[in-house]
Order: sequence, then C-alpha cells, then structure tokens
Amino acid sequence: MSGIVLSSSVRQNLLSLQSTADLLATTQSRLSTGKKVNSALDNPTNFFTAQSLDNRASDINNLLDG
Repeated sequence: MSGIVLSSSVRQNLLSLQSTADLLATTQSRLSTGKKVNSALDNPTNFFTAQSLDNRASDINNLLDG
C-alpha cells in the first residue's frame, strides 16, 4: 500500500486553505454572537472582564426591577 505524495506547493495550498477555513469559522462565530471574544480561549483577560461586567449589569438590572 503506497501513500499519497504531495508536492510542496500542493501542501502549502492545503495549509493555506485550512488557515482560511479557521479564520472563516472564527468570523462566523463572532458575527453570530455579536461578540469579539466568545470564550476564554479567544482572549482570557477580555473574556473574564466582559463576563464580570455582564454579571454586574445583570445585578444592577435586578436591583432596579426589584
């Protein structure tokens, strides 16, 4: 059984396509949620800062409603 041998240019094109697909997935995720940082993997500092601010805003809304 022989394997498939790819030339360096084909291999580079495949890596480029994979990179483009990854960027597309990231962009689609940001567009669908409306957030630049969707998880701690994107940017831990900004994610936890935003999460803290969301919690504070929710607490303030609860105080104003209650």
